[in-house]
Amino acid sequence: MIGLDTNVLLRWLLDPSIVADDSPEQTELVSRTILESDETFFVNDIVLAETIWVLRNKVGQSRKVIEEIVERLLSSSNVETENEKTIERALADFVVGKADFADYLIAEVNKVAGCSSTLTFDRKAAKHSSFSRLEK
Repeated sequence: MIGLDTNVLLRWLLDPSIVADDSPEQTELVSRTILESDETFFVNDIVLAETIWVLRNKVGQSRKVIEEIVERLLSSSNVETENEKTIERALADFVVGKADFADYLIAEVNKVAGCSSTLTFDRKAAKHSSFSRLEK
């Protein structure tokens, strides 16, 4: 198994014209390496959260489009993630919620670890039942 960094995953997922600092050769190399390989590629939670942040905040993708991208990634036969069910629950909350995907992923990872709640100052995240907002 080979781990993927955020910049590699983005070049695999995005059209080359969207990655402004990219050369076509890099995008082609990533595509060829992943698509033609017999290897399994690992996407950890941090890479996934960073990727979704870029897709949402730098590329301007909607929550629905991001959901479709992540679902395709999760169904790829040569991709593994840390915990697919945790990601699926966080993604479902992200699609209907107002907070960032990373917030929902944090809540789900904490639930799996046995946490009853996650403390936050984030008003958007605090609207979700998994969070408790700290206030003055």
